[in-house]
Amino acid sequence: MAKDKTTEDISELAEQAKIVAEATGRDEADVLADLLDDGVVNLSNEREKDKDLVTQLKEAAELINTVQTINQEVSENTVLNGGENKTEVNIETTLEGDIVDRAIASVERKAEKIRKIVLIVAPVLLLLTGGVGLDFFLDDDGDSNSDYYYDEIWGCTAPDADNYMPEATDDDGSCFWHDNSGGGGGPPPVNCQWTWDDYSFMDNEDHLVIRANFGDDSCPHEMEGTFTVELFKDGYFQTEHEWTNIQFKHNYEINFIFSDLEPGVYRNHFSFETYDGSNWNWDSPETHEVMEDVECSAFLQNQDAYLDQDDEEQDSVKMTVDIAIPSEVGNACDSHQFELTWRLYIDNQVQYEEHSWEDGWISDEDRADFTSFTIDNVAVGTYDPRIILKLDGDTVIDEKWLSETITVAEQEVFGCTDSEAENYNSEATTDDESCTYPQAEPCEIEIQNHYRGHVGDDAEQDAILVAFRVSPTNCEGEFIEIDIELYQNGYDANYTHYQIVSGDNITDISHIFDSVEIGNGWIPRITASLNDEQLEQVFFWAIDVEQQACEINLFWIDIGSNSTHASVGYDLDCGYDDNELEGYNVSVQFLVYEVNGSNSGLNATGPINYTTTVHYIEGWVEDIRYLTLTNFTESNATHYDFYWYAVWTDANGEQQMIEQTWLNREINP
Repeated sequence: MAKDKTTEDISELAEQAKIVAEATGRDEADVLADLLDDGVVNLSNEREKDKDLVTQLKEAAELINTVQTINQEVSENTVLNGGENKTEVNIETTLEGDIVDRAIASVERKAEKIRKIVLIVAPVLLLLTGGVGLDFFLDDDGDSNSDYYYDEIWGCTAPDADNYMPEATDDDGSCFWHDNSGGGGGPPPVNCQWTWDDYSFMDNEDHLVIRANFGDDSCPHEMEGTFTVELFKDGYFQTEHEWTNIQFKHNYEINFIFSDLEPGVYRNHFSFETYDGSNWNWDSPETHEVMEDVECSAFLQNQDAYLDQDDEEQDSVKMTVDIAIPSEVGNACDSHQFELTWRLYIDNQVQYEEHSWEDGWISDEDRADFTSFTIDNVAVGTYDPRIILKLDGDTVIDEKWLSETITVAEQEVFGCTDSEAENYNSEATTDDESCTYPQAEPCEIEIQNHYRGHVGDDAEQDAILVAFRVSPTNCEGEFIEIDIELYQNGYDANYTHYQIVSGDNITDISHIFDSVEIGNGWIPRITASLNDEQLEQVFFWAIDVEQQACEINLFWIDIGSNSTHASVGYDLDCGYDDNELEGYNVSVQFLVYEVNGSNSGLNATGPINYTTTVHYIEGWVEDIRYLTLTNFTESNATHYDFYWYAVWTDANGEQQMIEQTWLNREINP
C-alpha cells in the first residue's frame, strides 16, 4: 500500500528529529515539534512566551553581532554553500539593527561558542535536517559566576566606527570615525599634545643614526599616517626618508641611518602627516658635524729618563714622554695606533730596545697623553736614551734623543754609616738614614719670675704687662713655642700672643696687652710647647682693669680786648696726653667787672656783663673755643676786671673748678 506525500514527509521529519536530538541532546519529540512548526530547527515552537519585552530585547541585542558574523562565515564556507548541491543556511533572529547593550559579557562567550561549534557541527546538521536553531549553542547554563575562560581580543567594538573589529572582545579606545581628524578614541575629539624628541647621533664619523620619538602618552587616539625625516646640510636640503601607512597609539619611534655623508653640519626636520592632511612638523635643534678627512699626525714632547728611585738595585731606567696630537688633526687618529720604541745606546750602539703601543684616541683636554716604560736589569754603564714614535707600527713620525745621559753605577750597599750609632754598618757605602741612637733626655721647660701689672704711664690704665723667664733643659737645637694668653674664668682667651725661643738658652720675655676691656679677674696663662706637645703651663695671679676718671686741665687760655669787645680763647682737655677716657660736661663763664667790683659783701656790684656756655670735654685734642663780651664800656672807664671760670662734676660726684683772672686790664692795651 503506497504512502501519501504527507505521511512520507512526517516520516522523514521524524527521522531528522531523531538525528538532531541525538546530536544536540534535546528531546526527540521537542525537536519534531520544532520542525513541524516551520521546517527549521530554531525553537520556534518555544518562543519565550513567558518573557517580557525588555528581556527579549536584551537577549536579542546580545545575539545581533554574533548572528551577523556567523552568517558571513557560513556564507563563505565552500562545503556548505558551493556548487549545485549547496545548502542554504539561514539563522533567524526576531530583531534587526543596532539594539541596546551590545557589549554584554555573555554575548562574547556565546559568540565564541557559536563560532567554534557551528563551523564543525553545522555541515552535518544541515545535510541531515536542512536547518538548526541557535539556542543550544547559545546556552551558557544561566550561571553568571561560571569560570568559563575566553581569550581577550582588544580592538574597536563600535559597529559604526570606521575601524570596527567584529572579533574584538574588549574596547581599547582606538575607534575612529570619518569626522574625528584621523585619531582614535571616538568623538568628541581629545586635545592631544603630540611632541617630537630627537636622540640622533653620529657613528663611524660619516653615519648619522636617526633616533626620534613622536608621542603623547595621554592621547587615546589610534594614529595612522606617514612619517618623514628630511636631512639638511649647512642649511640646504639633502635627502629624506619616509615611513608610510604607520599605525600606532601613544608614541612611535623612527629609526634610520644616513650613511657616507659629506663633510658639513647636518640638522633633522621631522614630520608626521595623517590621511586627512593633519600634520606635525618639527625642526630639531640638534646639529651633527661630519669633519673633513685629515691624516693622523702626532709628535713627542716632555721626554725624560731617570733611574727608578723605587728600585732597590738602582738598575731600572724609566723613560717618560707625552704623545701630542695637533688640534687641526681633530679625531683623525682615533682609529689608529701608536708604536713607541724605547732604546738605550752606548757609543751609538743599541744596548736595550723595548716596544709599547698606545691608542690613537687622546683622553686629555690638552691633547697630549702621558706614557712611560721601564727597562729593568740594566747593566752598569752610561747610556743615551732615545724614543721613537711610529704610526700603526709602520711609519716613523717623530723621534727624540734625550739630552741627559743615564748612568747605572755599581750596586750600592745601604745602611747606617755613623760609627756612633747603635746600628752602625761598616760595610755600608751609602747612608740610608736608618741610624738609631740612645734615647736622649727629654726636653723640659720651666717658667720663672712671673710678673703681671699695669703700665704706669698708660692714661687709661687698661694696658697689662706680662713678663717671665723661659728656662730650658735638654732642649739644645730645639725651638720652643711660647703662648701668652689673657682670659677670664669660664671664657676663652680674649687676648693672645706667641713667640718662638731657642732651646739652647734662657730667655726673658715680656709683652703688653693694651686696651684690655674693663673688668675683674684677667688671668695670664703661659704655655710652652715643642712640636705641638705641651711641656709646661703656668697661671699668673689675676689682675683687674678699672674705669679711669678724666681729669680736666686748661691747656691754653688768652684774652684780647678793644674799646667795644673783650674775647677769651681757651683749650680744655681731658688728661695730659692721648687717651680715650670718657669726658665731662664743663660749664664755662666769662665775666667783666668794674675795677675792684665783686659779687659779695656790702659793696657788691655784680658783673657789668657775662656770658656762659657748656662744652663736653673728652680726649686730648687741639680744640680752641672762644667767648666774647660786648656793651660794657658805657661808663667810659679804661680799665676793667675780667674773670673766666670752668666748672664740672667729676667721677666722684665732686664739683671742680678752674679760674683765670685779668684784673685792672686796660681795654685798649
